[in-house]
Amino acid sequence: MPRGLVLALFLSLALAQTHTVAPGDTLFSLARRYGTTVEELMRLNGLESFLIQPGQVLRLPEKTERTHVVAPGDTLFSLARRYGTTVEDLMRLNGLASPEIRVGQVLKLPGASGQALAPGEEAPAALPGERQTEPPSDAKEDYDPESPLLKVVLRYLGVPYKYGASSPTSLDCSAFVAQVYAELGVALPRTSREQFRTLPPADTLRPGDLVFFSFGGKEVDHVGIYLGRGVFAHASSYGSRVVIESLEAPFYQKAYRGARRVVQEAGK
Repeated sequence: MPRGLVLALFLSLALAQTHTVAPGDTLFSLARRYGTTVEELMRLNGLESFLIQPGQVLRLPEKTERTHVVAPGDTLFSLARRYGTTVEDLMRLNGLASPEIRVGQVLKLPGASGQALAPGEEAPAALPGERQTEPPSDAKEDYDPESPLLKVVLRYLGVPYKYGASSPTSLDCSAFVAQVYAELGVALPRTSREQFRTLPPADTLRPGDLVFFSFGGKEVDHVGIYLGRGVFAHASSYGSRVVIESLEAPFYQKAYRGARRVVQEAGK
């Protein structure tokens, strides 16, 4: 083989981004580490399930830094939807202690995958943990950056999900909701079904309302906290941690069973 061709092949291999799976690695932890998404890792490596094995070599997206200059009207929630990422990752990448951003601020964006959506363009279908779409038409009330509720929720971002758990280091969906409100002085029932049955209905969503879903049948089996602007926080079994996602994602729309209101003063 000619020397020039060998050199070109060597360089292409050297430039390729790869990761050798270590014990304890998951697609979710690798997506966070390398600033990409589970979808992109699965696509690059031809994976049909989330399972990976120690020693497996995974291709990673090419590293090219992406940035966004904050324009009037931009929020972390709208940018997360636009670039197919999460509020949590945008805050982590940019060292932000709160979701507040200012016009002219330059934000780092995760990975090199994905394209920004044009105004009015609908986000493509994706995996449940990554889907982002426009907020509900009847849920226009904005989140309040100074809300005690939001400040408590942000402290829980990234806490691992574990079914039946209720501690500061791991919890399930209803425990997350109950712990957030406990910090605000409001006692809630322990399970999502009890919360759904006990609290009064909320016809029009407001920040602080609880949103309920049924993924396993007719009975409610999942709950999150609505934050405003069409997004909600929840302890996701799919993402294995507490995340903020779009309530209008098709995955959640299909499973949505309604909202319940906690005492009006909570989180205000």
